Amino acid sequence: MACTGTQMAWPPVLEYVEMLGEIRDRNGRTIPRDIGRSVRFGDEYYYIFGDTFCFDDSEQFVGVSNNTIAHIPDLTNPRKSEYMYKEPKVPEFIPYTRGEKDYTEGEDNKKENRRIVNWNFGGIIEDKPGAGTGWLFFDKIQTHGGMGEKGYGMGVARVRRDGKYVKVDREDETMIFADQEPRFGSISPLVDTDGYVYLLGSKDMANYMARVRADADFRSRSAYSFLTKSGWKSTYSSIDELEPILGDQAQGALFKLPYDSGFASVKKPYLWLGVNKWLDSKMWIARAEKIEGPWDIQFLGMAPEVMGKNSGHRYCLYPHLWGSNLPEGKLLISWSDDGVMGGKVACAYICLKMDTLSEKQVQEVQRMQQQHSSKSTAILPQPAPVAVVTPSQQAAAAVAAPSQKAAAAVAAPSQQGHTQTIESGVANLGLHDGTNEKNASMSTPGSSDLNMLPANATSPKDFHPPASESNQVQEEAKEKHPHLHKVENKIKGLLHKHKH
Repeated sequence: MACTGTQMAWPPVLEYVEMLGEIRDRNGRTIPRDIGRSVRFGDEYYYIFGDTFCFDDSEQFVGVSNNTIAHIPDLTNPRKSEYMYKEPKVPEFIPYTRGEKDYTEGEDNKKENRRIVNWNFGGIIEDKPGAGTGWLFFDKIQTHGGMGEKGYGMGVARVRRDGKYVKVDREDETMIFADQEPRFGSISPLVDTDGYVYLLGSKDMANYMARVRADADFRSRSAYSFLTKSGWKSTYSSIDELEPILGDQAQGALFKLPYDSGFASVKKPYLWLGVNKWLDSKMWIARAEKIEGPWDIQFLGMAPEVMGKNSGHRYCLYPHLWGSNLPEGKLLISWSDDGVMGGKVACAYICLKMDTLSEKQVQEVQRMQQQHSSKSTAILPQPAPVAVVTPSQQAAAAVAAPSQKAAAAVAAPSQQGHTQTIESGVANLGLHDGTNEKNASMSTPGSSDLNMLPANATSPKDFHPPASESNQVQEEAKEKHPHLHKVENKIKGLLHKHKH
């Protein structure tokens, strides 16, 4: 379908939020949980969750699973997930080793609420789109109540489809990255067109990057290289040698869009959407010409409050391109809210201001379309290419065929504009291969009420919060979480305020 060439306005402007609500399971049970990153694996889509507090049909608590995976049965309704297991206590997606299981289920450890957790924030990296085999990284941590007591580093394991199930195969407890290293892969991977998988990870309050060939054995340490201050190196001896990247961003997704996506800047296809490490519930968006940066990071607005005044910290914020309408600036996002014990994962549409490309910019897109095959892939599904129409072509068409425009308005009222698209559905949703017909006319689920943000939340601000606000947030975080250098432990610790 032809459309006017567009790109996200920069600095970004969040125009409004359309709340959809909590992501709940089809079984109807109460299931507090967090994380909620979505992945395409094989020919299906899934949500991956962190701590999952399980209840039976009579609302009796039956235990907590530290990570779970659920199928997304209907992409037109992102608020629904479906566990593939029917028993109330959902099994761990990343299974325990014998040693981890013995530790967690030991009587003394149960009494003191000590356990081993394996959390996956980055999703699954498929060997190739649709393969149904791939890799995942996970943080292994020993927790005591609501605090991370000991870190083990980052593990990596094979993932495969087994009928309707997704299985993780763990050979042993060997970690690919030690606890003293950055947690490469803990935040987000990105599968690029150069044959590499780029792995964003954190150490204390900074982020760093590694990469590995997409066809390599991810369990082999020698397969990795690291972004240092002097370029990519196969080894490093000190964290001081590494190049920090993406400031203090914490949880979110890296993604790369093709030149003609209708959303990304023509010359800055690398994007980030997420939250920072300070538990301030702020959304941040960034873009770059190269994966290594420099990254231009901008404040986008406050994350939505699914529980209103009862909402707590919002974190683990992820975009889901399979449910987004990029040329119209409409992104499907999810996030975790710790306003209730165990947390909620909710979703909404955020709608960003879009700019029309200039004649020169459109010509640049068309030139790039001729030079490139638009095969850009990422850890998130990508939109199908859209035809680009120059402003002069659009004007000529409006003059030459006003009757056609009027006829189209009568025949397809649901496609008349941004506001009506919000009310009637999301059109032209692109997947990374552009072939999923069942999503071609996806409708907007749930209420169409628009939660307007305060005026000061729609205007971009400087990257860092004002000093007084930043200090207040940092002091609050340090007071609640003395192990601040364990960033993910700190954030996740909020979910363990109550004994199980």
